[in-house]
Amino acid sequence: MTHASPARSTLRQILALLVTAALTLSLSVILSFTSEKRASASCVASGFGGTWRSSDDRLSRIDVWPGEDCNLYARAWSTCKADATRDCSWGNKKLQATPERNFRFFYYNWSNANEVLHLRLKDKTHMSVWDRTDYTSGRNVTITLLMVKDR
Repeated sequence: MTHASPARSTLRQILALLVTAALTLSLSVILSFTSEKRASASCVASGFGGTWRSSDDRLSRIDVWPGEDCNLYARAWSTCKADATRDCSWGNKKLQATPERNFRFFYYNWSNANEVLHLRLKDKTHMSVWDRTDYTSGRNVTITLLMVKDR
């Protein structure tokens, strides 16, 4: 009859515990990586992402991209008044989600006006933009543009 010494038994228990911990940690890392990869894929799955252009100088371009937080962000551009060969940025804004997949909006608060832009995807390469500016003077300006996605 053979008996294992108490030291050998404790050593086996510690070794089993270390192996279990290592396997658990490895599995945790793999699952985290897979989850992050899926989350990143869902971030870029939106049809809004990319650069959209119009022929109207008042709203010549909109860039849309996913942030690290998986929210969509946008930057509107208009043709610069001082140099008509360049576009001037309006600044970055978070796109507001709606229950409708093909509709988003964002807004700017200017010193003399509030402006809201409604983006509606028509298909993979076309987007309709409704832009309304409400001036503090009481005047309102509304335009609707068709924008085409850059390839």
